[in-house]
Amino acid sequence: MPRRRTESRGRFPGIGALARNGTAVAYCAGMIVSFLGTKGGTGTTTLAVNCAADIRRITNRPTVVVDLKNGPGDVSLFLGLRPRHSFLTALDHWSWIDPPSLSRYVVEHECGLHVLSAGDEFGRPAPREADAVEQTLRALNTIYDFVILDAGTSLMMPTSAALQLSDAILLVANPDVPCLRNLQRLIDAVKASGVPGERLQIVLNRASEFGVLSTAQIERVLGLNISYSVNSDYRTVASAVNSGVPVSALRASELNAQLDTIARALASFREMTLERSDARHKSGVRAAAS
Repeated sequence: MPRRRTESRGRFPGIGALARNGTAVAYCAGMIVSFLGTKGGTGTTTLAVNCAADIRRITNRPTVVVDLKNGPGDVSLFLGLRPRHSFLTALDHWSWIDPPSLSRYVVEHECGLHVLSAGDEFGRPAPREADAVEQTLRALNTIYDFVILDAGTSLMMPTSAALQLSDAILLVANPDVPCLRNLQRLIDAVKASGVPGERLQIVLNRASEFGVLSTAQIERVLGLNISYSVNSDYRTVASAVNSGVPVSALRASELNAQLDTIARALASFREMTLERSDARHKSGVRAAAS
């Protein structure tokens, strides 16, 4: 079971937010990472699931991957799980009021990663549930060190709420013209929703496919830096999905190493954030004592 944490997150005021009944939801020094696709089929779920599993493997810290798609998702399917409950169940039961109760709705994979799957209903989470989505994610962040979101491709209100909570947002694109056109539009839309641009990182997935634009060409045309490139390896991904395990559980491969690199970078980012927060806290204590 994940341990409960109650430290305040630096960028949020006070010790918590009020749920609908006025109950305070505490924040922690954990990290929320969102994977957002430029269009369907870019490999967003593959990256979210495997980076979450790798973060759990590397850090050995409580980690949950949440399927936040607006309708049935594939996160649990990729890991061979058949959960009884879903993210929608957690919303319907107002579970954010009592964060430890969220453990009823998650399922644990053999690798130690916890999964909160999408529901079977199309059109949910609905726009009117944006506040409930936000409060549930805040609650998850009090009991998990890492909350990884498969945000799909939608920018509806629930997704926008999740993105504004995220410490890092990985925009997943393929090296083809439709994806790259959508990438610039998506960046503009995410920024317009109130997300600072420095939180955005671009992942170029299937970068090794024959006949596609090179990373250098894409960066030059878009005027953007590609944070990570991930090669196309359909055989390895299909084998992992068919076996219900993360890619890291299979033989060593270039894809495995690239996913490991992303996971380690995210884990390191969290550690640096914690160190800066701790330094600011100690400095404040010394100033108050003098």
